Amino acid sequence: MKRKASIIVLFCFVNFTFISLVPEGHPEDRVERQVTPEAQKEGRTRMVLDATYYGLSLYGPGTIRLLKIESERQAIGLELLMGGVFFGVALNTTQNYRLGAGRSKLIRWGNYAGTLYGLGVPVFFESEDDRAYWVAAMLGTPVGGLIAHKLSSHRWFEKGETDLIASGGLVGGLYGTAIPYLVNIEDLENWTQAKIYVASVMVGVPIGVWGTTRLIRNKPINRGRAHLISLGAVVGSLYAAGIVHLVDVEADEHPRAYVSAAMLGLPIGTYLGYRLTGKQEYTLGRARLITLGTYGGSLLGLGVVLLADVDVSKPYVLASILGSAVGIWYTHRFTRGWGEKFASASNNQVSISDRVTVSLPSMNKLLTFGLMTLRKPTSSENFPVELVNISF
Repeated sequence: MKRKASIIVLFCFVNFTFISLVPEGHPEDRVERQVTPEAQKEGRTRMVLDATYYGLSLYGPGTIRLLKIESERQAIGLELLMGGVFFGVALNTTQNYRLGAGRSKLIRWGNYAGTLYGLGVPVFFESEDDRAYWVAAMLGTPVGGLIAHKLSSHRWFEKGETDLIASGGLVGGLYGTAIPYLVNIEDLENWTQAKIYVASVMVGVPIGVWGTTRLIRNKPINRGRAHLISLGAVVGSLYAAGIVHLVDVEADEHPRAYVSAAMLGLPIGTYLGYRLTGKQEYTLGRARLITLGTYGGSLLGLGVVLLADVDVSKPYVLASILGSAVGIWYTHRFTRGWGEKFASASNNQVSISDRVTVSLPSMNKLLTFGLMTLRKPTSSENFPVELVNISF
C-alpha cells in the first residue's frame, strides 16, 4: 500500500510540475500571427514516420511479448501489421494537419518522454517482469504526446525555439541522472538506487523544459542559432572536463570531479553560445559548417600531436581544445554573411538572403536515371539528367 501511495504521489508531483511550470503564454504570445498555410502543414511527414516507427519498434514487439507468440512468422507478421496500422491511422488523423513543424517536434518529444516515463514506472514497483515495462511504455507514449499537445496549444512555436526546448528537456534528464551520482547513493540497495535515479530524471525533464521555455521566450532564435547554442553547451561541458584532466585529476580516482565540471561547463557554454550569436544571422547550413569546423579543428590538433609521437594524454586534450576553438573561429570567419539552403528541384521558395542554393533532383529524375542505368545505354545515347544544381 505504501508503495502504491508513493508512486501516486510521484506522478501527481511530476504532472503538477509539468502543467504548472510550463507557461500558458503571455497575452502577446496569444496574438494570432500571420502564418502561411504551407508552414502550418509542415511536420506531418515526420509525425507519420514516427507513428509508423512506434508501431514497428514498440507496439509490435510489445504485443508479441504480451501475447507470448512463439511462431517467428506470426511474430514478424504481427509486427509488420502494427507498423502498417499505425501508418494508416496516423495518415488518416493528420489529413487537416495545421500544427506546424515546431509544435510537431514538441509533440514528438512528448511521446519520447512518455516512453521514458513509462519505462520508469515499473521500477517503483520493483518489477522484474519485462511485460510490465512493455505495457507501461505503450501506455505512457500517447499520454506524453497528449500532454505536449495540450501544453503547446496556446501559441505558434518556431523551429529554432522547439529545438532548444527539446534540448532543454534532454539536459534536464541528464542533470537528473548526474545529481544522484554526485550525491553518492551507492551504499543503498539496488532497487532503491534505481528508484532515486528514475525519480530524479522524471523531475529533471520538465524542469529543463520549463527553464528553457522561460529563458528563450519572445527571443528571436532560428534553427541556425539554436544549433550553435546547443553546440556551445556540448563544447562547454567537454572543455570543462578537459580542464579537469589538465590539472592532474585522475578519472579513475575522482570520476565525480569530471561530472561536476561538465555540469558546470554546460550552462557556461550555453550562455556564451547565446551571447556570441546575437549580432549576426545564422542559417542552419552555416551552423552545421561551424560544427564541422569544430570537429575538424579538434582532429587537426590531435593529428599534430600524433605526428609528434607523444605518449602522455595531456597534450592530446590540450590540442583538441585549442584545435576545436581555432576551428570554430576559422569556420565562423569564412562563413560570415553566407547561408546555404537545401531544396528539391521543384521547390521555388528560396530565400533571397541565401548566397548559395544547392538544388537536388526530384524523384522522377532519379527514377529516370536509375532506369537508364539499368538499361546500360551505349556511348552514342545521351540522356541528360540534372543531378545537382548550384547557383550563386
